[in-house]
Amino acid sequence: MKLNNIMMAVGLVFVCAACSVIPEAKPIDFYTLQPASVNQSESVKLSHIRVAEPELNDALQLERIVRITADGSILAYPNAKWSTSIATLWQSWMLDALWRDSRFEHISSSQQGFDSDWQVSGRLQAFHIEETNSGSVAVVRYDAQLVNTKQRKVTKSESFAARIPLSGDETDHAINALSAASSEVGERLLEWLAASSN
Repeated sequence: MKLNNIMMAVGLVFVCAACSVIPEAKPIDFYTLQPASVNQSESVKLSHIRVAEPELNDALQLERIVRITADGSILAYPNAKWSTSIATLWQSWMLDALWRDSRFEHISSSQQGFDSDWQVSGRLQAFHIEETNSGSVAVVRYDAQLVNTKQRKVTKSESFAARIPLSGDETDHAINALSAASSEVGERLLEWLAASSN
């Protein structure tokens, strides 16, 4: 057998051995938030609203579902991600809520660049699972600003927060709790925006 053929055969043996040792990568599960509860029976209170992506703290810059341990360590749920970046996820979730709520009309995103009278912006300060001595809880906090785009000034600002206990240790339990906490924050945020017309 020629040297080239011998080396090729040896190479195939190593490749096959490697294939049997390296485990298959586990699939990634992608998640999104459940739609927020909205009001569909009242008349329009505020219109021509633009929604901006929120600012984020460093722990929320990626698509990972974040868990903060009791000692302050920042971890991520394995083999699970949000369907998009957290900033885009939150903005899309807010846009959907405003579109479906009868108290608001003429909604757009900041990326569309449409003219508007108002802009909702702010900072998503918390959007994670927090481990405590009494159990794990979903924590959501959004520091909102309502900006008058014509006058280029903040007319109102308010912080909205919610904490919802997890019903289990699986990723699905974390998503359900984060959705419930977000819905609680969203409900109060929408009430606040509707009252801004007064």
